[in-house]
Amino acid sequence: MIKTIYYYRHGETYYSSKNMLYGDKEYEALLTEKGRGQAALLGAELARRPRFDLHLVSPLPRAVQTATIVQTFLNTELLVEPALIEGIKEKREDTWARVEKLAERLIKLPEQNILLGTHGFICCCLAAYFRGQTVKNMSLENPPTAGFGWIELEDGQAKRGCRSIANHLNPAAAPVAEVHELVTAP
Repeated sequence: MIKTIYYYRHGETYYSSKNMLYGDKEYEALLTEKGRGQAALLGAELARRPRFDLHLVSPLPRAVQTATIVQTFLNTELLVEPALIEGIKEKREDTWARVEKLAERLIKLPEQNILLGTHGFICCCLAAYFRGQTVKNMSLENPPTAGFGWIELEDGQAKRGCRSIANHLNPAAAPVAEVHELVTAP
C-alpha cells in the first residue's frame, strides 16, 4: 500500500519575519498579513494534490491559524495533534523522540494521504526520520514559512519524497519542477 505524508510549516509571524525566537511568546505569536496570504497560497497548492484523508495540526495558534486557512481549500476534518507542537521548552532529543513516535503512529494509520500542519524544526525531524537520519545527523534547514514537503511510503518504508517546496509562494515566478528524491531509509 502507498501512503503519502505531507507536512507544512505555519505562515509568517512577526517573530519568524524578524528571525527571532519565540521564548515565552509561543502562544501569543499570530500570523502577519503576509502569513495569512501565504497560508491561502499554500491551501490553493495543496488542493491541487490528491485528496487528504486526514489533516492534523499543532495546537499553537500560528499553526491553527494557518491550518484553518488551508482547510478552506480542502474537504477534510481538521484535528489538533499535540505531538506536532514546537519543542521550544524541551531538549532537541526529546522533540525527536516525540516526532519519532508520531511518525510510527502515522505509518500504522489506515489513511493513505495525511497532511500535517506544524513548525520548522518538526518538519526537519519528519524529513530526517523518514530518510533514516537521526537527531545527530539531520539537516536543520527549516522550510520557509508556509513551505511544505512530502514523503511517500510503500508498505511502511520510505521510497521517495521532496523535503521542501515553496514555489507556490511566488505565483508570478516561472514554474519550477519538484525534485523527487529517492529515499534510502533503512
